[in-house]
Amino acid sequence: MMLGGTTSEVNPNSSWLNSRGMWLTYSLAILALHLVLLSFPFLSVPWAWTLTNVIHNLCMFVVLHLVKGTPWISGDQGRFRWLTHWEQIDNGEQFTATRKFLTIVPIIL
Repeated sequence: MMLGGTTSEVNPNSSWLNSRGMWLTYSLAILALHLVLLSFPFLSVPWAWTLTNVIHNLCMFVVLHLVKGTPWISGDQGRFRWLTHWEQIDNGEQFTATRKFLTIVPIIL
């Protein structure tokens, strides 16, 4: 339901990471990045894995820990503008499946 041009959900940041197929899409995006890096003939496989890890971690650091607020207009009246995306995931609840997944992926990489 749209009210005043915003979604009916108070914080859209807390739902898209829990949507169906997000973990698969996230994993496929990392694999695609790795395959793109492997396509460069001057990069060896260990260097491609290292660059995959570094690029992934830099992007996730910026997206999850530096950017504050919501990336689109939401109906929160500015309540989340001081929170990073990591703090907004699952409304700040700790040890959820999404947070565990986003913590384990860089460790596996």
